[in-house]
Amino acid sequence: MTAPLPEPYRPAVGRLIGYVAAVLAALLVARSAAAAQVTLTSTVDQSGFNATTGAVNPLTATPWSFVGQQYGQLASIDSITVTLSVSDGNTGAGEFDEGAWTLGLDGLDTGLLLDGFDGGQIVTLTIAGPSNAAALLASLQSDGELAGSVIDATPGDNSVVFPSRVSASIEIVGTLLDSGGGGNPNGVPLPLAALAAPALGAVAVWRARRA
Repeated sequence: MTAPLPEPYRPAVGRLIGYVAAVLAALLVARSAAAAQVTLTSTVDQSGFNATTGAVNPLTATPWSFVGQQYGQLASIDSITVTLSVSDGNTGAGEFDEGAWTLGLDGLDTGLLLDGFDGGQIVTLTIAGPSNAAALLASLQSDGELAGSVIDATPGDNSVVFPSRVSASIEIVGTLLDSGGGGNPNGVPLPLAALAAPALGAVAVWRARRA
């Protein structure tokens, strides 16, 4: 067995271990930063739809646009929040269309229930929840826009209005792509990985000498 390191070398080894710990901590911070979230927002006028509902009904006059925002850098969509106004919706508690309406984006059913729009009045609500994330992300990244609609699971049973004199807004929270990879499958930023490699190698040599 190799003899223990001489006393003068021990402080240097301690500093080396401290350096390695600091580098690894920096790698963890960088890894967390690489998975940062971003919020996309858009507000447009409502469509003015005033008719008996069909299966898919236009909510927005023009698509929600995210041009100039980071939609192209999203790795995932985590949640969607929408604010809209409906006249005579009949999706309130106990009403006949409760549970029948969901938010559509580019014709895709998000699964986000649009309940709480009572009949006989104009109601404005903000509703949040999960979404059909994978398909929505692909559609969003194709052109940076999402057309809003109301999907009715029981079409033809209700005449409603999506007033055009008010706006509808949407907020999308997503996780950004890990931009630190540079070809590294683990996504660790290369400059930090380069710093860590010699330090870890030195520790390996020291441990071999102690063995």
